Amino acid sequence: MKSYSRQDDMSNVKSLYDEMKVMRNQLLNRIELLEDEVEYLTQENMYYSKQLYQLESDIDSLLA
Repeated sequence: MKSYSRQDDMSNVKSLYDEMKVMRNQLLNRIELLEDEVEYLTQENMYYSKQLYQLESDIDSLLA
């Protein structure tokens, strides 16, 4: 039978806390990457929306 001491409990808590800090940092880094991707895709969408609008305008002008 294994006995547990307060030291073991504190060690486990510290280890868990350290693991949670690492996970938190990884999640924050991933969130930053996702935010960058969203910004890039938003800019790309605006560019293609402008291109599509211009194309529609040109087609309307040709048909008029």
